[in-house]
Amino acid sequence: MRVVVVGNGTIGSRHATYLREAGHEVVTVDPAGGADHDRTSRVPDPARVDAWIVATPTAAHLPVLGEILRRRPDARVLLEKPACYPTEIADLARLVRRHPRSRTVVNDIYGHSGAVRRFAESVRLHGGADPIRKVTVEFTKNRELDVANGRFVDTQYGEAGYEYFHMLSLLRSILPADLYGTYLRTVPAQVTPEMRVKTSAENLPEIELYASSTGVIGHPELAGFAFSDPAAKRHITRSLIPYGENLRYRFADVELMSGKHITLVFEVHYGADAEYKNKHAVHIRDAVSWRHFLISGNHFKEALLLQLDLLGRAMEGTALLRLPEHRFLAGLGWATSTVLCHSL
Repeated sequence: MRVVVVGNGTIGSRHATYLREAGHEVVTVDPAGGADHDRTSRVPDPARVDAWIVATPTAAHLPVLGEILRRRPDARVLLEKPACYPTEIADLARLVRRHPRSRTVVNDIYGHSGAVRRFAESVRLHGGADPIRKVTVEFTKNRELDVANGRFVDTQYGEAGYEYFHMLSLLRSILPADLYGTYLRTVPAQVTPEMRVKTSAENLPEIELYASSTGVIGHPELAGFAFSDPAAKRHITRSLIPYGENLRYRFADVELMSGKHITLVFEVHYGADAEYKNKHAVHIRDAVSWRHFLISGNHFKEALLLQLDLLGRAMEGTALLRLPEHRFLAGLGWATSTVLCHSL
């Protein structure tokens, strides 16, 4: 396939690398230089482009998508998340509706991850006769050095813009579609700035999503046991990832009514294996038994290639924009800013 990657930064360059490794022809676009073209409008012969990937900063997503669809109304486009800023959600929907032959998909890495799929299968297997009591998802990393270097700054969604799209993908993988829809429509019982989001409603299990970009770990007891490196274990026990440390504490834990836990833990060999980013584990444990299995795979690459294949086969008019999730996270961003204002 001939694929145009718009945005040649950290994420865009990863897209380009994995596509080339898979044998695709890649054309890059970036006004900052170092790319094949400085503007999308300069890409020659758009009719020969099989797919476009928009990996620019969020502020440029809507203009770039608009330019692509003007030049190629039936384009196949993979759009990095967030697809747009909260105030642009309606504009994005209108833009896609105006191009009914297009196919537009918002990137969903964890929604197409083999590790997440195996985790969800385990939850369904054990949760059939043992309902889910609580779901806890945590994605914590100390991003202060990244922010100091000008990366990972979300001025619109706030803390929710960093990890929450991934966390929602995990939640979506284990909840039935109707319950997941109910969750997105339910006002959380608690939202705190770091950020902790607790939701409790009839017919829903108790759900807590927690993330910190300053490295403050919320639930060391739920996944700390899975890490093999002593230094990583020490940071998790102290509930703090230090400045400059690359450890990412990411897990999803499902507690069933019986007390059994099914826990997916990402990057469990951090500090002990050079390939740690592609090695994850699912643990199934209760008071009398404990077993686990390892899963290897690069979910970024897996999701990219799978979604590229899906785009190639998608019918005209396909639009997987994740708009309810964008609206939900926009609400969380607003709630967090309100909490911060009231605390000043």
